[in-house]
Amino acid sequence: MRLHKLQPLVVAILFMVVLFPASVSGHTPSIITSNLSVDGPLPANITETTEFYEGDSVYFRMGDSGENVTMRVSIDIDGDGMFNQSNDIFSNWLNYSCELNENGTATLDENCSKSFTYQFSENNSEGIYYYQVERRVELNHTDSWLNTIYVGIDVHSEDGVVSIGDCFGAGCDEVESQSNSDSNEFELDLVKILILISAIGVIGLSVSIIKENRDSTNQIISESEE
Repeated sequence: MRLHKLQPLVVAILFMVVLFPASVSGHTPSIITSNLSVDGPLPANITETTEFYEGDSVYFRMGDSGENVTMRVSIDIDGDGMFNQSNDIFSNWLNYSCELNENGTATLDENCSKSFTYQFSENNSEGIYYYQVERRVELNHTDSWLNTIYVGIDVHSEDGVVSIGDCFGAGCDEVESQSNSDSNEFELDLVKILILISAIGVIGLSVSIIKENRDSTNQIISESEE
């Protein structure tokens, strides 16, 4: 096989190997900010239209500057309709400001916090979660708010478009899980095959170059002898 014929094939194979993994990457995790004000969290609810997905985070920032006011966030992570510290997520009591050390690099009170961030799991965390915000002045509770967070699945498909073979109803979760596993294995095998083909192509290219150089050398020697 001549060099000019083999080179385009090898270049095309290498391009496919580089391009393929980029097409199966997941979405970049994002953070949505919830400002804790005297009137409660803003926004109050994180809805389906917010485009908040598995692996994303909520950043709760204390925004109530009232005197001696603290606020706390709790998330009903197990979905039992109750908030308990043994099974659910609780923040510290958040302050509007914290006194810093002389260098201004750390708080004097390690328990003083001005914000709280919670990241939902990248796997199997899809659903609607209730969260509660409590407000107190000194040790007296004054207000509380109950709202929801919608966590969606990042399916990498166009909104509103149903694909052929989509499953609906009981038992679909198991089918989808198995299908995703099979798809990932297939993609990995395909990448391995492309890499192997590319390696063979590179070896073939090297052999072709060596052979052509050898033929050229022999031709030059033959012409000089004549």
